[in-house]
Amino acid sequence: LVAPETSSKLNSISSGNFLLDQRAENDLGKMQGIRAVNGLPDSATSKQRPLASRARRKIPKSSRGHFVGELVFNRGEQRQRLGFASLYEHNAALCFIYRPDFLDIEEQLAALPYVRPNGKNAVHFFDFRVTFKGGRRVCISVKPERIAQTYQYRATMDCIRQAAIGNICEEVLTVTQRNIDPVELHNAKLFHSARDPEPILDARVKAGLKTIAGPVRICDFLESIELGGVGFRSVARAIRFGQAKLFNREKINSRTLILRGEVA
Repeated sequence: LVAPETSSKLNSISSGNFLLDQRAENDLGKMQGIRAVNGLPDSATSKQRPLASRARRKIPKSSRGHFVGELVFNRGEQRQRLGFASLYEHNAALCFIYRPDFLDIEEQLAALPYVRPNGKNAVHFFDFRVTFKGGRRVCISVKPERIAQTYQYRATMDCIRQAAIGNICEEVLTVTQRNIDPVELHNAKLFHSARDPEPILDARVKAGLKTIAGPVRICDFLESIELGGVGFRSVARAIRFGQAKLFNREKINSRTLILRGEVA
């Protein structure tokens, strides 16, 4: 993240566009059609009732001129609802969730008391708190770039940071649209659509990956193991979990080159 009120430690949220490009949409469409014909079962995780949102501040169900809603992500073996109050929040949340070091994300935290630059008492509601493997907690404020670059916002966030660090988190960051890498978000969107395991397909893809000796297009790999488009999401999961890796950093689609990963 490159946060206005912090040093430039990271250039993007993790190491993916809001919408899959047309190629990936076609891949997913073909896959869904084959799934319906073959009657492949959904995973047990996908049938679980998701846990309620943990927001401590109410997020409106609709708001004129704003992109609001909920998404469901897999928090370990449990499905979890996560509310968002803007498109920027939605995109930031997806990118955090599909970082390799991600553990958990909470939205709209309880009010945090702080003292404004003018000495008056106030409260702040962080949009998210992300917990990473190892326990590091980062409070996130999501703002448009034009607001995040103002002196008033930066001065206010300095005060909020002093109240937050050591109390509810170890770090405070601001995310703007400038921090959302289109490649990263595109791939996060794909990983999200493929978040639930499909044991039969995943096992075939995992076994097939052990036989590839060099870079191969996803579509060619799937044809070689006689899965075709139905295995596209399984390959996405393999990439996410290190069983396959990208030959080039790019938006994942059927023509993307992959290699065997380092995770068995």
